[in-house]
Parts: sequence; C-alpha cells; structure tokens
Amino acid sequence: MKKLLFAVLTFATLSVQAQEAPKVTSAIIALRGNEIVEAKGFIDEATTIIESKNPAEIKEKILAKYYYNKALIYLQIAGSPDENISGLADNANEIAADNLLKLVSFESTQKKQRFTEEALGQIPSIVQNYGAIAQFYYDNEDFQASYEAYMAAFDFMKNDIFGSAARIDTSLLFNASIVAGNAGNLEESANGFSTCLDLGYKGITFEATYTANGSKVRYLRKADMERDISLGIASDPIIGEDQTPKIYVSLVDTYKRAGDTLKFESTLQEARSRFPENKTLLDLELQAYLDNKDFEGALSVLDEAIAKNPGNFLYHYVKGNILQNSGEPDLALVEYNSALDLIDPENKSYSDLVFNTGAIFIDKAIALGKKMNTLGMSSRDQKLFAKYKKERTSLFEESIPYFEKAYELSPADRDIILALMQSYRETSKTEEFLKLKETLEAL
Repeated sequence: MKKLLFAVLTFATLSVQAQEAPKVTSAIIALRGNEIVEAKGFIDEATTIIESKNPAEIKEKILAKYYYNKALIYLQIAGSPDENISGLADNANEIAADNLLKLVSFESTQKKQRFTEEALGQIPSIVQNYGAIAQFYYDNEDFQASYEAYMAAFDFMKNDIFGSAARIDTSLLFNASIVAGNAGNLEESANGFSTCLDLGYKGITFEATYTANGSKVRYLRKADMERDISLGIASDPIIGEDQTPKIYVSLVDTYKRAGDTLKFESTLQEARSRFPENKTLLDLELQAYLDNKDFEGALSVLDEAIAKNPGNFLYHYVKGNILQNSGEPDLALVEYNSALDLIDPENKSYSDLVFNTGAIFIDKAIALGKKMNTLGMSSRDQKLFAKYKKERTSLFEESIPYFEKAYELSPADRDIILALMQSYRETSKTEEFLKLKETLEAL
C-alpha cells in the first residue's frame, strides 16, 4: 500500500507540473487556425498556471513556446482591425512586447535558441502597433498618451536584450519630442530634439513607386529603396530634404517656451552658424532681438534678411517701423516705399503698411511744428515760420492719399479716421473733415 500511495502522489505531482503544456499547445493550435479568442483563453490559462510556479519547475522548451506564442497572440489582438478582437485587451501590444523581451532574455541563457530569430522578426510589427496607438491618441489630442506610446516604441527597439538587433529609431524619438511639447512636457521635448541632433538624425524621407501597381511606398532606409529599384520592384526614387534645420527650430522654440534663455540663445547661435541661409532660423533670431528691444541687433539681422530675401516686403516693413520709432523718418520712408512696391494689396498687412507710411509725414509735420513753436517775432523768424508752415501743410497733404487708402481698406478703424481727419483739418478740407467727423460719431 505504501508503494501504491507513493505512485499515486508522484502521478498527481507530475500531472500538476504538466498542466501548462497542453494549454500552451492548445493556444498554438488555435492561433494557427486564426481563432484568436480561443487562443487568448488558452494562453491566459497557461499564464495563471505558470505564474503560480517556480520557473525552474517548467521545461525550458515549454516556457520558450509560452513566451513566444503569447507574444504572437497578443500581437494579433493589438493589430486586428476587428474591434471584437482588438477589444479583448486594452494593453495587448504592451503584453506582446513584454513577452517578446522575456523570450529573448530567457533564451539568451539557454544552449538552444528555438524562437529568438523568429521573435526578432516581430519587432517591426510591435513598433508599428505602438505607432498606430500614438497616432490614435494624437488625433484625439491626448498628447501625453501619444508621447508615452512613441517612447514605448523607442525604448522597446533599443533594448539591449535584442543585442545586435537593437536599433535607435530617431524618427520615433523626433515624433515623441513633438507630442511631448504639445503635452506641455517641455523638458522631455527639448531633451528629445537635442538627442536627435546629437545622433545625427536628419529626417530625410525615401520614397519610390511600386512598378506593379503605381502606388507610392516610403522606406525607412535608403538602402532598402535602392535594393527594390535594382530589382525592378520600384522606380522613380524621391529623396526628401535634410530636416536638421527644422529640428533646430523645434528645439529653439521649445527652449523659448520653457523660458530657458541661455539654451535658447546658444542653440539659436549654433543653428544660425550651421544653416546661415535658413530663413526660419533667421526670423527666430530677428524676433529674439525684437523681443529684447535690441533694435540695433535687429537692424543688422534685417539687413542680412533683406540681402538674402530681396522680394520679402515684411523685412522692409519691420525695418521701416524700427527706423520710424527711432526718429529716422526719411530712412523709414525709404523702407516703407520698398515694402509697398513688394506687397500684394490683398495682404492683410497692406492697410497697416499704408497707414504707417502716411504717419511718417505726420511725424515730420509734428517735428516742424515744434520748430515753429521756438521761433520769435523777428523778421528772420517770421520768414522761417511761413516757410515751415507751408512745408508742414504740404506734409499733411502728402499723408492724405495713404490715409484715404487705409480708410478704404479699414473703414471702422478709429485711429485711421482720426489721422485722416487731422490731415483734412490741417489742409483746410472742411467738407471732408465734417463728413468724416459724422462717420466717427456714428461708430
């Protein structure tokens, strides 16, 4: 009886130890038959059994099968377009990634790697799912969740467990940096952009056309595109531009938003020295001078900007505005006239530009009025007074066409109406003055 009892207990123990094996096998069979619901049920049961045991109690082959096939099953769930399948687990892709890592880590300690090679081939699918998750959250303006999904993909790809198969995907980090900024995580955003630059990320795209159906395809690597072209699979390659300046722009803007003046200025200087022809970086430097009211610095950048972009009215306009406010009306008028020659009359800035040009003449008239107030009653002074008065009236007359044009474009603008009324009054255009006065009172 003792021997029989021992045999029964031994059988019972072996039976408990072997319970995970049939569950894993059943999950594999269901997966091969594309019966994902059943496969998940079996693999989850296997999980319950395995987690209740010491790993040393489980056969190496069974544990490897379990990790690999659990990763495959949850990968199918995560990537399924069928909501009934994808809804089986909210964190399916995370579970797939976790089990893939566990498999590769486990088999790295074994004499035989049964599934590692196949598992490494699933890395792109998991990363693609993370990308879809990140895009979903981005489209729904949950930028923090989108950032976390991008970073999960980035960290997964570069995991040291993958050995030589590990990759640092800077495009993922770049996207993560963008959405981190949208989420208000400025430190993470800046660190990401900075790392992209340090790693030499250029954001260059590689695109070609499939010869079979004419559809466009985008490649991660230039070598992959060139391979398909050499095989006749694709044609008409298109290589995008270096995006490094845009990365600098993003980093500089992030430092500005974060209020980190030192890094903002040093990074902008670095970017401008590397890409002196880039207009966006030039504009950022100009705006920095304007924000700091360093008009001397702004004028030096404006001269560079005008030389490099002679057809851009805005640089002339801004330069004219600085000169006008600096008490240089004649120089300002030159810039405003250059801007007027270049601007499209349909541009929303046209009204302001025309008004400011007219205001130049008012400024000069006011300056003459101050001179007139200093004159005495001597014959010489009275002659100067008459001369200045005539010049002053002439200046008001010159302003009228500009103010009338501005009024035509912006008839409800009180500043324009008041300026035009002043010019009418000073030039004795009483009828026009009174009519405009009625208009002003009716506003």
